[in-house]
Amino acid sequence: MKDYELEDYIADLKIELDDAEMETPRNEYIRTHRHDEDKPVSNSPTCWGTLQDEEFTPAFTSVPKVPAGIYEVVWNRQLNQHTLKKQPFKTDELYQLPSYEIMDILKDIQNFWDRRDKYKEYNFVHKRGILMYGEPGCGKSGIIQLIAKQLIENDGIIINIKDQDDVDYFMDFISTFRKIEPNRPLIVLLEDIDSIAGENSHSTSRLLNILDGVKQIEDVVYIATTNYPEKLQDRITNRPSRFDRRYKVELPNEEIREAYIRHKLTDEDVENVDIKEWVKRTEGMSLSHLKEVVISTIVMGREFEEVMDNLEGLKKAPSIKGSGKVGFGR
Repeated sequence: MKDYELEDYIADLKIELDDAEMETPRNEYIRTHRHDEDKPVSNSPTCWGTLQDEEFTPAFTSVPKVPAGIYEVVWNRQLNQHTLKKQPFKTDELYQLPSYEIMDILKDIQNFWDRRDKYKEYNFVHKRGILMYGEPGCGKSGIIQLIAKQLIENDGIIINIKDQDDVDYFMDFISTFRKIEPNRPLIVLLEDIDSIAGENSHSTSRLLNILDGVKQIEDVVYIATTNYPEKLQDRITNRPSRFDRRYKVELPNEEIREAYIRHKLTDEDVENVDIKEWVKRTEGMSLSHLKEVVISTIVMGREFEEVMDNLEGLKKAPSIKGSGKVGFGR
């Protein structure tokens, strides 16, 4: 091969290698996560972190505290450590219904934050535990959204624990979090706690260590929910130092059903709907059922009677044998 041909070949090969490098996953991440060409790339070190004995390590852009919001503890393989990953805050049901449970829970939590000095004065760990139980669809998730909104407005953060892996991540990470932000108001969500700490769950002892064992922390409210309280062990449900208050979230009464329906409907809808009839016909139904009434009738444009027949049909367990008709109510 002639010298000039060899030079051209090397030049072409270099271009191909450069192009290939631009298509690596890391560079794909950089391109898709770059908000502004003039700003530093988020996954590249931008400053120095200090270690012991005058040792320094490349570090990322730092912030004094994480923004208020809802987070999950995740394992970041690239960094080989736990991190906080922000989660979307759903607000489709964010409305304070005239419910005793809602008002009492919100009042109790706010009173807890306001009395931090009192806890310290009497040498108590500043923590609180609340357990909500009730049938599915009765509004437990909606109450949690209101609690989260209240805390976010007070510059706090919420950490969501969904399963046994999350329990392990939380236990490994929370001491680091408290070293960085020792007094940050924190809520730990344990939705469907029966799936995390049921009778035969091996993670129950780990969870108990979080609640009042060696891993307990201060300035925290633990909020747990379950549709099946009978699956929980007595050492969880009957131990004030773990869950100090228990609330049974009931099916919405007449006042709550009317308030929910009026909140979801527009002024024009209210003029064309028999609210009293809706409230009467939805007795014994959950907020999830009420939501479906509004969606099917107002949004989807179906007849109210058809919607109610369909919801009544949901009470029957589905079966392969039948008329072959389509629909949940069939």
